[in-house]
Amino acid sequence: MFINQNFSILRSPALIYTGLGIAFALALVLRIALYPITTSDYTGFVSQWYDFIQTHGGFAAMKYNFANYNPPYLYLIALTTFLPIPKLIALKSISVVFDGVLGLFTYLIIRLKYRRSYAAIIGALVVVLAPTIFINSAAWGQCDAIYTAFCLGSLYFLLTDRPAWACIFFGIAFAFKLQAIFFLPVLLVLMLKKKMPIQYLVLIPLVFALLLVPALVAGRSVSSLLSIYPGQITTGGTGGGVGRTRTGTFSGGNGQGFTRPGSGTFSPGTGTGTGTFPRGPFNGTGGFNRGSGTGRFAGGGNFSSSSLTLNAPSFYQWLPTNAASYWKWVGIALGGLFVLLVGGLLWRSKQKVTAEIILKISLVFAITLPFLLPEMHERYAYIADVISIIYVFYFPRYFYVAIIQQLSSLLSYAPYLIHTQVISLSLVAVAVLVISLITFSDLLLTLYPTLQAKIAYLRTPPSVTVVDLPDKEHVTVSKE
Repeated sequence: MFINQNFSILRSPALIYTGLGIAFALALVLRIALYPITTSDYTGFVSQWYDFIQTHGGFAAMKYNFANYNPPYLYLIALTTFLPIPKLIALKSISVVFDGVLGLFTYLIIRLKYRRSYAAIIGALVVVLAPTIFINSAAWGQCDAIYTAFCLGSLYFLLTDRPAWACIFFGIAFAFKLQAIFFLPVLLVLMLKKKMPIQYLVLIPLVFALLLVPALVAGRSVSSLLSIYPGQITTGGTGGGVGRTRTGTFSGGNGQGFTRPGSGTFSPGTGTGTGTFPRGPFNGTGGFNRGSGTGRFAGGGNFSSSSLTLNAPSFYQWLPTNAASYWKWVGIALGGLFVLLVGGLLWRSKQKVTAEIILKISLVFAITLPFLLPEMHERYAYIADVISIIYVFYFPRYFYVAIIQQLSSLLSYAPYLIHTQVISLSLVAVAVLVISLITFSDLLLTLYPTLQAKIAYLRTPPSVTVVDLPDKEHVTVSKE
């Protein structure tokens, strides 16, 4: 036994360093081994964005509306077009590099609690070795590590009482991807306890705007840039970009037409025509159904029972396929009410806001909001996958929370990556609900510790005591 319950090393540091080195090497080998895999997301979107940028002058291509991702990610793709390495490796390496940034911020956050042990290094390695992390970047080629890394940076600066930097890092995260919004309520509720001075919040839109400047300089319009996230919301996060059909024509799945100079025509993503989209055939509304692949190509179908979720383990998995459209607004209302509930509980609590409370609030939002909101994809719990691991290092008795969270996300990935449901997504949603309730209950008892004493009192069995009093035989006193 080399590590005690406080994660401090007892002996044989040489052996520990060897183990850490092996774990780091394993993290690299796993990613390199997965690099050859291509998915329909890669072939239908990122690969074509790379080609478009490369054939249109690098950063000069930013003036065109050829992708439904915000420009900062496209800037990184533009940089890779100048590297003398294959396209697939270049694009996946963007995300893999940010896997390392995730590990760095995990290390810094855990080190705040364990300053004289190897716990922080171990925690960082656990994150980079977590299945959903290396699969997301090295196999799938997704960029969720980028916005999550900056969200972790924001969390780190919150924990170290540097709210300005917390807002700057969140602004960067939000500029990369809309899903960073799952961390925004943390900043908002901390205003109620003056842990987040309201004047610093202006840094978020300022940083966001600054990161759009290169695209503006290249010639893209403000209205086009500001319509990217609304377009993602209205299409459920699908479609967009350069969608090549079998017939050689092109269409944009985000409902916005544009012209590609000198190489064919683009039309609004209305789903017209007979061609096929890389993730499946057009459904006639500008969206698409996920297709399938074989061999080293991945891209499976949507196994969700409801059209209001795309393989995400949310409560929408329990609704019928033809669920009424108002359920979308029910989920949005529930998400908003949950944020208000946590904010109200924090505001009314007399407990000092500690690093532990901030971390608990962060995980509660990261797990619960994707569970409640409509049109979530399987990858939208990515930030919960990472924060749940950090949570366990702060609160080891909840080790099972990170395990269940990882398994839930991994099982949600399966329909797309291996074209099958290992376990029904409706059952996976039950598991997510369970850890959501557990983490929320833990937060509630932390904010209101007297509740725990009251619960313990109510759980004790009734007792009967005989008391002798003057002029009376006895009085029976019992707990009701």
